[in-house]
Amino acid sequence: MDRLPDPPHPDLPHPAVARLLWQIPVGWTFTVLFTVSVVIVSFVTLGRASRRVLPAMLRFWGRWALVIQGVRLTIEGLENMTGEAPRIATFNHVSTLDAMIIPVLTPPGGVSAVKRELLYIPFVNMAVYLMGFLFIDRAHSAKGRETLQRAAARVEKERLTVFIAPEGTRSKTGALQGFKSGAFRLAIGSGAPVVPVVIDGAFEVHPPHHWACRPGPVRVRILPPVPTKGLTLDALPALSEQVHGLYEAALADMRRG
Repeated sequence: MDRLPDPPHPDLPHPAVARLLWQIPVGWTFTVLFTVSVVIVSFVTLGRASRRVLPAMLRFWGRWALVIQGVRLTIEGLENMTGEAPRIATFNHVSTLDAMIIPVLTPPGGVSAVKRELLYIPFVNMAVYLMGFLFIDRAHSAKGRETLQRAAARVEKERLTVFIAPEGTRSKTGALQGFKSGAFRLAIGSGAPVVPVVIDGAFEVHPPHHWACRPGPVRVRILPPVPTKGLTLDALPALSEQVHGLYEAALADMRRG
C-alpha cells in the first residue's frame, strides 16, 4: 500500500473561519436529512429494513460526512469484518470523527453501543433509536451490567456486530487509555469474538475542543478476530490485557508508517 502523507501536526493553526462556517451548517443539514430518510424508510418498511438497508444508509452518511470534514480515510483488513456474524468490534476512541468513521465500517446487522446521553440530542436520537443501537448507562454500574446482559443475548440471537469503545470515553491526549470491562463482558457473555478496530490520525485532524476539522488522512486497521467462545468472566482481565496489547502494537506499527 502507498505510504500516506504525514498527518497535520496538532499545533497547526485552526482552519480558516470560512471553513468552520461551512463545515458546521453543511454537516448538520446533511445529518438532519439523513435522519429524516431513516425515519421514512423505517416507517415504510415497518422496521424490517434494519438488517441491511439501514446499515447501507449509515455507510453512505459516514462516507459523505467525512468528505464534508475533509478527511481522507484508508481502511486495512476489512476482510476481518464482512458479512453478518456475531462479533464485538472494539475501537480506540480519540475524536468526534469516530462517530463518522465507524458507520463506514458497519456490516449488515451492525449496531453501535452508545451512551444514553445521545437520546437528548435532537435528530440524532431518532436515528440511533430506529437503527436499534444499544444504549449503555454509564452513570449506574448496576443498570449498565443489566444492559450488557440483555445486549449479549441480542448479539447471539440476532448475529449482531456491536461497535463499542473499550476505553469508555474519548482520549483527551490521543494516547491509548486503559480498557474498561464492558466490551469484554459483552464478548464473553455472547461468545462472540472481539475484532479490534484501530484508528490512527483522527486525533490530529480533529482534536478535542475544536469545532472544525483540519483536512487530512485518517487510517483504520481492522485486526483478526480474537475468539472468546468458552471463556468465563474469570478470563476477562487476561482478554482485556491481550486486546490492549494488540492495540499498542498496531498503533506503534501504523505510526512508523
